[in-house]
Amino acid sequence: MTSQSSRPAQIITMWELYGCGMEQIAARVAAALGVPVHGQAFSSEQVEEQAARREKEGVVGRFLRNLAPATVPGSSAADAAITQAQSVADIARQVREDVAGMAAEGGLILGRNGAFLLHEWPGALHVKLVGQLQDRIARGAVLAGISRERSAKRQPLEDDFRRSIAQQVFKFDPTGDDYYDLVLDTTRFTEDQVVDLILAAARARASG
Repeated sequence: MTSQSSRPAQIITMWELYGCGMEQIAARVAAALGVPVHGQAFSSEQVEEQAARREKEGVVGRFLRNLAPATVPGSSAADAAITQAQSVADIARQVREDVAGMAAEGGLILGRNGAFLLHEWPGALHVKLVGQLQDRIARGAVLAGISRERSAKRQPLEDDFRRSIAQQVFKFDPTGDDYYDLVLDTTRFTEDQVVDLILAAARARASG
């Protein structure tokens, strides 16, 4: 029998669509299991601020920056393409290192492409939280203390950002179900029920 000390650290990765209450759910699950929570790389506020900066830059600025043909060596567009490819590789390497360190420590890993990067990690449980759109918008407003109108604008920005960055860096679509063990609709279960379901699955996986 494997001793407790030699078992790999318990890992639960979580990913959510906007407004599913992942941080609140994760905090309760972590408290029940006595493990840490490793938060997302980008908060909702940071995603919103980044979108506002891009909007302020405007169409003209993007057009001028991309005016030079990318196929011409030495052009600004070609240089930008090379820099972007290098940046993506650097980001991927850094994320892999960060997630590996978190996995070694154990606990809940929120976002960070955890289900993809730790798909073969022994005993890991991979959870995705989903929900009905209007319910998610309403919950997002309450959780962030913002108006429903602002939450309705934030929802597509955040969902698109988190999906597109995963696809660009890892060619991974986090909205698919392939890498998850448990997909829960948080608008059809209470928070207590969602926490209980995750805990039951985590304990079953840990004892398996």
